[in-house]
Parts: sequence; structure tokens; C-alpha cells
Amino acid sequence: MTEAFSTLFSAIKLGPLTLRNRIAMAPLTRQMAEADGTPNDEMAAYYARRARGGLSLIITEGTYEQDAFQSCAYLSQPGIANARHQAGWAKVCDAVHQHDCKIIVQLMHGGRVSDPRVLNGQPPVSASATQSGGWSLYTDNDYEKQIRAIGGTWDKVTFGPARALTVEEIHQIADGFAAGAKRAVDAGADGVEVHGANGYLLWQFINPKTNLRTDEFGGSPENNIRFAKLVGEKVRAAIGPDKLLVLRLSQDGVDDFVGAWPGTAYAEAIGAALKGSAYDALHWASFDYLDNRQADDATPMPTVLRKASGLPMITNGGIADGPQAEAALSSGAADIVAIGRPIFAQPDWPYIVRSGVPYDWAPFDRKYVVRPPLDYGIAYPLALTDPQWPII
Repeated sequence: MTEAFSTLFSAIKLGPLTLRNRIAMAPLTRQMAEADGTPNDEMAAYYARRARGGLSLIITEGTYEQDAFQSCAYLSQPGIANARHQAGWAKVCDAVHQHDCKIIVQLMHGGRVSDPRVLNGQPPVSASATQSGGWSLYTDNDYEKQIRAIGGTWDKVTFGPARALTVEEIHQIADGFAAGAKRAVDAGADGVEVHGANGYLLWQFINPKTNLRTDEFGGSPENNIRFAKLVGEKVRAAIGPDKLLVLRLSQDGVDDFVGAWPGTAYAEAIGAALKGSAYDALHWASFDYLDNRQADDATPMPTVLRKASGLPMITNGGIADGPQAEAALSSGAADIVAIGRPIFAQPDWPYIVRSGVPYDWAPFDRKYVVRPPLDYGIAYPLALTDPQWPII
């Protein structure tokens, strides 16, 4: 047993929770829920298998919180919008807790990057009346079609023009986040993460490129983050002080992979505005946390946000092994590391790193998303079937 990663494997108090180490599983989109959004046995097995691998915290895949306001972002996305969804998540939470691991449900709203096939003919909503130039997840390559065993035509699906939300609707969506959060903790979750990153609705408010508003919800960093703060306040009121509440942030999105904020000063202003907010911690999402995409200041964005907000930081991006994880923690860029793709491919990542034994890591492949190692005590993997996603 090595002590080389003494910080990584030390306990930490994060908000109301005490975690046995500083390794979290990052939220990872899978599109494996039932067609109506209900979490199923495969999802319970998937999360339990990773909890058994030595994690202290799991942040679930993005989960839509209500049926109103075009909240759902994509086909076969899990929800926490009703009692059926809640019962499905209860099974997942129970399976994870069997392995001394905490779990928080990530709540998200797709906004302008919602797949039109889930919008029932309604336009997507956003901070402003804009249209994404991207396309829906995983509809554009033969490999994805092959590993999902989908037959027939599978064309690229683009996003429609979004309409701007009214102030009244912003408050109603925040209420929806709060209701979804309450259902999540009633299902046994140890808290929730509010998704303000990766191109989804709250990101569309935070990012000045997509937020063209001139009211109290746009026009400055402080106004752009106001919606996320409002959601945090309403969620905290709904779940109480004893559950973890995290806000995820990023510069880039699913339709803007090279996106950047106007500068580190913008990050400082966002962090300062979140100081004293309802959130217990922030979660930085990126491809590489060391690359802040700024020409004049190389300070990693999670370092800037952590200092400006005074909040603990969960950091994701470019961390694939023990030395990289320890470096993120010791540098002041992270209090906890969130590991994504490596844990898709190797669910025993924490135990392997803890052993100190050199390991030939499996390269990431999308097949691990679709057919990941499962916990056979909960679900036995069956052949995947065509979900019959409609072509439009």
C-alpha cells in the first residue's frame, strides 16, 4: 500500500457530508433510462459497480427535473419529475449506499440544446432568442449506431430556434429545480448538483455570448449568474441544510467545445457573486482544467473561482491517474477531483491508484458508455435493443 497520494485518499468534509476520500465520479451522459425517463435496473447496477470501486461520491448523469418548460434535453434521459422517477432513483441510491459511497443527483434543463424529438412540437427555451448551431448528442456517426445496435436511418438532428424566457418563467423553472431536488433527496440522494455548465440552460444565462438580456438576469457577470443563484436559493429551501448542494460551471458547451469566458476577471466576478450563496461547493467541468483558454493569464479557472468564491472546488478535466489527481489537489485547483471517462472504462480506478502498482489503463471508448461493467448482483446485462428513436 502506497502513501504517495496522501491527499487524494484523505477524508474531507464537503458541506454537510464527510467523504472518505477526494475522488468523485463525474456526471456522464448515457441515455439508458426507460423511454419515460424512469431509472432502471441497469442504471442501479452501473452506479453500484462504480461505488464498489472505491469512490466516495457519485454525481449522476444530467437528470431533468420537471415536465414543464421543455426541461428534458434528450431521448432516454433520466428524470426526477414524478413519483415513478423517484422510485427508480431510490433503487439507484440504495445500491450506491451499500458501498459506503454518497450520491447526488445532477439536475439539468436542456434549454436551447434540447433534442427537438423530446419537445412535443414546442420551441426550446433559453436566456435569449438564439439558435444553437450544433446538433443532438450521438446522432451523427456509424460507430454509435453500431454499438447501440440501432438499425435503419439515423440522421443528424439539429436544434431549433429558442425563445427567450420571461422573468416569471425563470422563477417557475427555478421552482421546478427545487421540486426535483426534493424528490431526489426523498429518493435517498445525499444532495443535488445544479447543472450550470456544458451548454445547457443555466450555462446559456451565465455565458455572455448566449445571454443577450438587458434585465436583472443579463448584462453583467453578476446578473448572468443571478438565475443560478435563484435556483440555489429555492433548492436549498426545499432540501434543507443537511443535504449537499453543488453548482457545476464550465466555459465550453456541447455545441461550443472551444468556448471561453471573456477573461479571468469574468471568472473572478462570477466567483465573487457566488460567495455566501446557497451552494456548498462548485464543480469545474473542462477537457483540461489547466487550460483556461486565456491569453493573458494562465491561472486555472477552478483556482480563480475557488479563491473568489471561498467555496470548495470539485475539479474535472485532464485528470486520468493518481499523480495528476494529487497535483490538482496540492496546487490549490481542487479540493476534490471528479473522474469521468477513466471510471467509465475502469470502475476500480480508485483501488488501482491506491495500490500504487503500475497499471496499463484501458483507453476510453464509447462502448464503455453503452455497455459498461455492471454489478451482476443487481442486474444482468441483456442485449441492447433499438429504442426506436424517431427520425425527424
